[in-house]
Amino acid sequence: MEALIVFLVALLIVIALGIPIGFGIGLTAVAVMHTMGMTNFRIISRRLISGIDIYTLLAIPFFMLAGEIMNQSGIVKDLLKFSRAVVGRLTGGLAHVNVFVSMLFAGLSGSSVADTSAIGSILIPMMEEEGYDKPFSTAITCVSALIGVIIPPSIPMIIIGSIAQISIISLFLGGAIPGIIIGLALMIMSYFYAKKRNYPVGEGTSLKEFIAVFKKTIWALFLPFIILGGILSGFFTATEAGAVAAVYALLISYFLYGMKWSKYPEILSNAAVNTGIVMLVCGTAMALTWYLATAQVPQYLTYYITEFTESRLVFLLLLNLMLFVIGTVIDLTPALFLLVPILLPVSNQFGVDPIHFGVIMVANLSVGLITPPVGTVLYVGTSIGKISLEKLAKELLPMYAILFALILLITYVTPIVLWLPSLF
Repeated sequence: MEALIVFLVALLIVIALGIPIGFGIGLTAVAVMHTMGMTNFRIISRRLISGIDIYTLLAIPFFMLAGEIMNQSGIVKDLLKFSRAVVGRLTGGLAHVNVFVSMLFAGLSGSSVADTSAIGSILIPMMEEEGYDKPFSTAITCVSALIGVIIPPSIPMIIIGSIAQISIISLFLGGAIPGIIIGLALMIMSYFYAKKRNYPVGEGTSLKEFIAVFKKTIWALFLPFIILGGILSGFFTATEAGAVAAVYALLISYFLYGMKWSKYPEILSNAAVNTGIVMLVCGTAMALTWYLATAQVPQYLTYYITEFTESRLVFLLLLNLMLFVIGTVIDLTPALFLLVPILLPVSNQFGVDPIHFGVIMVANLSVGLITPPVGTVLYVGTSIGKISLEKLAKELLPMYAILFALILLITYVTPIVLWLPSLF
């Protein structure tokens, strides 16, 4: 129990001090290590290495590289044209386009931050020019970007699968329907916002224009189907799928979009930096969770929760409330590394399917990306939209309520998550 208290206090201190989370988790691990009297630093060094020595984590740098190539090649602009042709004629057309293109780009990048940066830089100014309020334009961009970590391929799903030894393809499939539901709910919300605020109706697209856009966009739209089809057929593993995605992105960016070789060093550099950040968090978090497991923190947590309630439904509500609060102070990726090893044994005790648990974790913690004080998507949105944090947060308030209601729907209606994986 002492280790759990030290863990929580030390983690809150490093967050309050603004220490980069990868180093902050490492310092927390050292504090827990000394509390337990295990002062041999060779143990923590071994755990740092073994934390990243996981074969399935190789998929992360490849998917990051694929997303970076897609982002800088001009594919996003074609996805926007395609989305506008499909949903642009609806009331509040560009808001619908914003959500729809996020759903499409989610299948290419697996990252909400990349989604916000790539789409927001184009769509937010475009929406303002057509009469949309700046706070709404930025808010709908940030909220729809959360779909990027839920719809497959999803980097957080790969992380959960690697940590918990859960089938990554089952996690991918488990996130597909929830991601689509969230997208549709945001489009319905956008329709009512457009009606209330008198936002414009988008222009229609002729069949000829639609076919021309579709012919070019279809090559990018193939990528999620290639990834899922290849894994399901056994042609390649989830790890190898990352390499396939990177090679495919490289080919279409060069041959179809004519991207110059001079841009690739910058792309490789950005992907390497982002991968390094994730791997640092992975190593330090896995070291910390080893100490917490040695101190039997999951067992203590299970005991105290079962003393409070034996109801699976109450546990799921407590889980969501806890994740919602934690997501506001810890970013999605480090939160997964820290919490999955601790909470998965507890959820197993309450009979929660591991796939369902994984999707709940990602869906809930993703909301933390748009909540202060550490929401990375939130800060990217304020930078691109040139809007204050206070105005953006105020516009997001009703959207938080909608997202939490959708998370509860995903939590309590289990077939939403488990039906598709059950087919395979």
